[in-house]
Amino acid sequence: SESPTQILGFLDAVYPTPDVRPDYICIDKGCKVLRTAIVNGSWNVWKETSRFIVDSYHYINHHTNDYLCHKWCNPAPLNGSAPNLVVVEHDVNGNAHYKRDFNTQACEQLNAWLGGFETILKRMTVYNFKWFLHAMLYIHTQQVMNKQRLRDNKESDQDEEGIDIEGEEE
Repeated sequence: SESPTQILGFLDAVYPTPDVRPDYICIDKGCKVLRTAIVNGSWNVWKETSRFIVDSYHYINHHTNDYLCHKWCNPAPLNGSAPNLVVVEHDVNGNAHYKRDFNTQACEQLNAWLGGFETILKRMTVYNFKWFLHAMLYIHTQQVMNKQRLRDNKESDQDEEGIDIEGEEE
């Protein structure tokens, strides 16, 4: 199960010292985890190193009625508080606009894919778990890259045949 208290316990076990803690921890229940950390006092430890953020869909659906989520768990704040999460990009006309620099939905999709291996992962030693997870991430990355290559090659072949991307003849 994934209660906020259990998530904080897991994070404490995985990141036992400040020097190994990530800058950002993206989790669906980030606002609930933050609220629990504030209540139980563990936020005093985490606030020095890490920020809990939520995925973009959670934020869109949740931030309007939860001030804590809106203020502290935004995956793309524009107030300068998290410069690594937002970048300025320019469109074809040179107009600047903000863009999320971290795809939280890709993380959600990866976690959903890994969820299929949950029963196997639960029974592993820590060493085997780490090895398996790294191996599966490598395999998943290769699959995604192969799909992108196939899609790009298909689009390239269509362009060479005088057919644009939408399938209409030029």
